[in-house]
Amino acid sequence: PLFTIDLSDPAKPKQAAALEIPGWIFHMEPRGDRLIGFGYDAPTPNGTPLAVSLFDVSDLSKPREIQRVTFGTGWSQLAEDQDRIHKSVRVLDDKGLVLVPFASSGRWWNGGCDKGQSGIQLIDFSRDALTLRGVAPQWGLPRRAFFAGERLLAISDRNVTSFDVGSRDAPVKK
Repeated sequence: PLFTIDLSDPAKPKQAAALEIPGWIFHMEPRGDRLIGFGYDAPTPNGTPLAVSLFDVSDLSKPREIQRVTFGTGWSQLAEDQDRIHKSVRVLDDKGLVLVPFASSGRWWNGGCDKGQSGIQLIDFSRDALTLRGVAPQWGLPRRAFFAGERLLAISDRNVTSFDVGSRDAPVKK
C-alpha cells in the first residue's frame, strides 16, 4: 500500500492512511501534493507490465490514485533495480514529460511469442493526468535519457541515439 504519514507534530509522526494499489511502486517523485510513482503493475499470466502512477495526497487521510498507465509487453524491466531507479527515470516539469528507460521480453501464448520491446517510454503528465505516448526504440538495455536542446538522447548498454520528439507519439531516430 501507499502509506501517508502525518508529520504535523514531528515528534509524533502518525500514519494517516493506507491506499491499496496493484503491483509495486519502487520510486516516487513528489510534485507538491502529487506523487509520480514508478514500478510494476499486477502480474498477469503473460508477464508483468511496467506502470507509472499519479497520486493525489492533498488530503493525507484520503490519498487516491488519479491515474495509472502501463506499458511493456510480457516480462518487462526497468533500467535499474529498486535501489537505483531514481538514476534512470526522469520527470521533466518544464516539458510536462516523463521518460522511462525499459526493456521487455515479449508475451508467450500457445502460438509463440511476441517480439519484445526496449526503449524510452514517453509519458505526458500534468497535475491531474498521465498520457502514454510513443517509445524511442533502443537496441540493448536502455539506461538513461535526457534532452540536449530539443533532441532526446537515449543511452543503452550498447549505443547512444538521438531522437526528434516533435511528435511524442512517434519519436524519429536521427
